[in-house]
Amino acid sequence: MGTRYLFEKAIRISQRLTPPEKQRVKNLCNEIKQSQEALLDAADRAMFNCIEKCRGLCCKSLDIDSIFSLWDFIFILTLDPGRKEDIRKRLKGYSYLYLSPCPFLEGSVGPCIFRDTIKAQICVITFCANDEKIRKPINRVNTNFYKLCWLIQYLRLKRIALKMGRIFSVAGSFGR
Repeated sequence: MGTRYLFEKAIRISQRLTPPEKQRVKNLCNEIKQSQEALLDAADRAMFNCIEKCRGLCCKSLDIDSIFSLWDFIFILTLDPGRKEDIRKRLKGYSYLYLSPCPFLEGSVGPCIFRDTIKAQICVITFCANDEKIRKPINRVNTNFYKLCWLIQYLRLKRIALKMGRIFSVAGSFGR
């Protein structure tokens, strides 16, 4: 699926959430944010290599469809909803035919428009240096993104089950 499609789907999912569901998703997104903070604190040396040696090369020649997922957009939109139109505009102007700079880099060179603790999963867990010493914080970020995925799936199945229950209860009342 294309990144633009996933972004629009994330908007639709976010809009369908009830207030209590939105709060559950927001709480989990805050856990992801905290795990990203812990990872960045632990990865100071690896980040230094990315910034000084590679100069963000991975952000300047990428296939965006392999980087951003539905869960990334739900995470970003939950914690930074004011970015919605900016993201939409950047994705609309992005060329998908060739590897090119990430559309979320200011002026195609950087820095990233997203804050350090509100980034896509792949962006925050990928380093060009040896990441053996930061495996636990990376795993924590991954685990929290998996929890977000399962929470969204659970909420969707719950909504479907409630609709089916209403349909069958109405259908059952006609037979009496």
